[in-house]
Amino acid sequence: MGGGCPTGPSGSQPHPDQVVVALLQKAYPALVAGYGAAERQARAMALGKLWVALSRERIGGLVPLTCDGRAVLRLPDGTRISATPAIADAFAQRREGLAVTMHAARPQVIDHPVGLLGAILAGRPRGADTRGWRQLSAELGESVANHALALVAESWRRERLRAAAHDSGNLEASTLRWAAGRAATDPGFSPLALFEQSVVDGHPLHPCARVRGGMTLEELCAYAPEWAGEVAIRIVAIARSSFAHPPSARHRMRALLSSEHPGAVEAADAHLRGVRRDPADYELLPVHPWQLPRLAQVCSTAGAVIAIPGAWIPARPLLSLRTLAPRTDRRAAHLKTAVDIRLTTAIRVVSPATLYNGPLISTLLAEISRRERGFGGRFVSLTELAGGSYQPGPGGLVEATARLAAIARESPECHAGGGEVALPVAALAARSPLSGRPLLAEVLDQLASELRASRAEAAARFLAGYCECALPALFALLSRWGVALEAHGQNAVVVLREGWPVRLLYRDFGGIRVSPARLSRAGLAPPAVRGALPTDDEDELRAGLFFPLIGTNLGQVLSTLAREGEADVGSLWELVAQRCHSVYATLTADPAIATQAGRDEQALFAPALRSKSMLRVHMSADPHTPQWVGVPNPLTAAAG
Repeated sequence: MGGGCPTGPSGSQPHPDQVVVALLQKAYPALVAGYGAAERQARAMALGKLWVALSRERIGGLVPLTCDGRAVLRLPDGTRISATPAIADAFAQRREGLAVTMHAARPQVIDHPVGLLGAILAGRPRGADTRGWRQLSAELGESVANHALALVAESWRRERLRAAAHDSGNLEASTLRWAAGRAATDPGFSPLALFEQSVVDGHPLHPCARVRGGMTLEELCAYAPEWAGEVAIRIVAIARSSFAHPPSARHRMRALLSSEHPGAVEAADAHLRGVRRDPADYELLPVHPWQLPRLAQVCSTAGAVIAIPGAWIPARPLLSLRTLAPRTDRRAAHLKTAVDIRLTTAIRVVSPATLYNGPLISTLLAEISRRERGFGGRFVSLTELAGGSYQPGPGGLVEATARLAAIARESPECHAGGGEVALPVAALAARSPLSGRPLLAEVLDQLASELRASRAEAAARFLAGYCECALPALFALLSRWGVALEAHGQNAVVVLREGWPVRLLYRDFGGIRVSPARLSRAGLAPPAVRGALPTDDEDELRAGLFFPLIGTNLGQVLSTLAREGEADVGSLWELVAQRCHSVYATLTADPAIATQAGRDEQALFAPALRSKSMLRVHMSADPHTPQWVGVPNPLTAAAG
């Protein structure tokens, strides 16, 4: 929520839930009745994520225990808080009614994450600094209310989608088949956008997964992917003398926009001529419509930035909210924009380093793919095609560069052929936008029928296929080339054909790591990338891949496969461990990298998995700098 949704102490300002209900009563009165159940569901999910994060990070002296068959958190003053063991499962399916018990003179049942934080704060030593905790508590309350609103939107969208499927006579089809069928007849329909917008629960591990700091609820309903079927990307003209273009980009932004959105460029040029400006003197940049009215705060030079009132690109907001997919053609480049909004932990601007590095990494990965013979067609890195940002003049705000910037990235749907559907891996565990069941449940129905096998066997076969798409390429990139991709469920896009994984696509280079030393040993000149991206710290390099791949991507997929496939999660991890060993057997057979690959494999199977902090970094002054904690590695037990 953010600036438009105050969340002060009880009695002084409205509670977030009151603000949400007031909005629904005003704008969507028919949806008010569903808010109560949605809020209870959102509360349970955040409570579980908070418990997991507190247990992992042991902030403020908290100690996780197991006692009498229950999960326990022991506070520094000795007070214990307990819950059912399932609360400690990072990817458990949490339903309304989840609660914890604070054991004191008078036991207290707590069913809201803010209540759990309150109990922890009550046990803090007198005089202790609690500002970070209080800020976390406020954002948790906002996140729960935002999530509940998203769940209401999800149900509403599902009703409309089912009605559309019924009208087309395809209500009985699986969501994947329905989406593939519609895409075959409508080039503007995007299965990817459909499934991106179905991921309404946010980050699978972050308790504040639905923070939207800076947005009002009305703005959420206008721009968030669960509500907004379409938004209008705006266009601004920036004087060439005030425009920065990544020197290694394949295209200039104006040229790319002219090719894919000629009407918007023609409207921009007509407006410039109408205000007596020469279009040749201006570059064009796509801007998120939420950001546009805020640009006056950062653009100080008169005439350097001109908003174009009659030029826009109709687009769909994707999972990240600020990345937008044009509606006219699902293969048109996606546009990643800057927004002064706190999403999860950080304000989502586009840093100069990110803008500069993207084309360099695109070129590097294209060359690696060529040398790896295209990874057998099973893995593709999506190219960052163009970019640009405003450069303030003398005395201007330095941060303006990141606040008025954009990147054009190759659409994943360029790599999905006929009958294939591309979707973010996070969508596999999300609820289907048509049936409401986890999408993987629908996939297992289809595969089990095709194989004439049990759901557990179908789950194992699906997982084996997914590992074949992901592991060989990702491990080769790390061990042979020194490139650690951040392959979590948002950055990793899987292509399915009749439910089977056939290809993995990777997008977004902002959080990756590249080892100059490993690249040099492999015979490639390290690109002159900037910021935190280059590193020869072996622990940082390995964690850059292993945590997002094992800790979030595979962790969520396996948990869902086990639950929906009625399979043993330990057996599924054994399958993954076997596939990891198999890939590394091939890599260590190469004398040039045998030692390096062997050490990477050893680190992959270490007892503790180096995992990103959720709460420590959230409460820190620098949310862009990762902090790490050790968590039990599921591969270690699986490997025996």
